[in-house]
Amino acid sequence: MNERKPEDYQNAAEDSLELARVLAGQGKISDQDFLERMAHSDSLVDHDGETCGMCCTMILGAQLAREMLEAGEYEDVVSKWAEESRRRWEETKFFKLWQEETKAGRDPHKAFEERGWEP
Repeated sequence: MNERKPEDYQNAAEDSLELARVLAGQGKISDQDFLERMAHSDSLVDHDGETCGMCCTMILGAQLAREMLEAGEYEDVVSKWAEESRRRWEETKFFKLWQEETKAGRDPHKAFEERGWEP
């Protein structure tokens, strides 16, 4: 593994900001560029997707973007990506546990902590 440099984090932050702008309808990059940037958005993830909800989200989104690129998706990719990534997120153990605990009136943070997970 290559050693990470400060500019790696700076570039990742700039890409994340632009991806957020696109998702908010204010982006200035093409759909193809969106998918390419999203496909690499998990490159600096520090945890696995098994114990950290945020890392799981990032990995899911990047995997989906890679799948869409591989499939040759070119039309309406941002909304397709957003819809499918949400669907996949809602299938994760993190989402399901948070929903269960909230519905039961319990603190989901405590349930995550008991499992050694990060929200």
